[in-house]
Amino acid sequence: MALSRFTPAAAFLLSICGLILAFVGLFEWDVPLTRFIRSLNDVHRDHLANPWLAQLSDVGDRLGKGESLVILSLVLLAVGYGLKHPQWKDAGWQSLIAHGLAALCANILKHAIGRPRPKFMHAGKLDLSPVSGSGWDSFPSGHAAAAFAVATVLAARFPRVRWPILALAVAIAMSRIIRGSHYLTDVAGGAALGCVMGVIAAHPWREWRSSIAVAVCRMTPLFVATLALVWTIVHLPSETWPSQQLLWGGLVLTLAGLVGHVLWTVQSPRCPGWLSGSLARGIVGLGLGMTAGSLFVTTAVLLVCVAHWLDGLPGQSESMANGHVGVWGAMAEGLFVAAMLLVLGASYALKGIVPM
Repeated sequence: MALSRFTPAAAFLLSICGLILAFVGLFEWDVPLTRFIRSLNDVHRDHLANPWLAQLSDVGDRLGKGESLVILSLVLLAVGYGLKHPQWKDAGWQSLIAHGLAALCANILKHAIGRPRPKFMHAGKLDLSPVSGSGWDSFPSGHAAAAFAVATVLAARFPRVRWPILALAVAIAMSRIIRGSHYLTDVAGGAALGCVMGVIAAHPWREWRSSIAVAVCRMTPLFVATLALVWTIVHLPSETWPSQQLLWGGLVLTLAGLVGHVLWTVQSPRCPGWLSGSLARGIVGLGLGMTAGSLFVTTAVLLVCVAHWLDGLPGQSESMANGHVGVWGAMAEGLFVAAMLLVLGASYALKGIVPM
């Protein structure tokens, strides 16, 4: 009982540490990624030469504008009041509030930090000049903050379509990098801010402290996964001994975690008594993180996995107490295993495809 009182705080602190490491790791690729994007531009016309990227950039810019998101919230309110549907009304009001909070905080941070836009980048230096005026308002991205604030609320109110909603927010954030309007960490910072504001708006106001903790614990794995992905695609395979040990160890750990998760799900007699679903998923996550071949990435992933395990301690052992897995449960488990194996294969196949 005494331990359970401290596990939420420990999970939150570990998630904060993992989030910091993710931003430190992503910051290394701000300038190289910006230069890579510039190499895709038509130097004579100052726009993206690839029509698909140009279209994605334009659509993301329009969808992420404040007026577009406000119109979306107003449509939700109109449908909610017109059809007397509380879920849609809540989504409309909460998305408006989340959008407003994210926009306010983003603009305060933009001018307080004063990071220059990529077009003002000189020799790859990090220049900060608070309250310097136009062009010195890069961090965080306002489009990303607003998009993720609204998307977080909608994902909470309409959980069945949460992944397409969040994918659209990711596309909007990516469009800001493709346009050359922001660095990678600018949109990551905006996304983090938007997630926090969205969770606060979607929960009772008196619970704002716990809402922040929930937001951090839920979004940190996504940011660390982004770090692992970026690290994987920009680094060629290394033949050094530590890197090889991480690669092979990650393969073994991932497969062991998947076997453990299947045994736990079906409540097999061979499943160890100490194994839980959150622990098995944590082992899988750590194994996948190790396949990046980086001790830095592995450390960030380890922090997230331990936080996930601690966060899943209360009630985890009872969630499969009946020992019966239906058809849908078996299908979900099969999809989970297939997805993890696909990610495992991709982590080896995608190494160094975008060397910078």
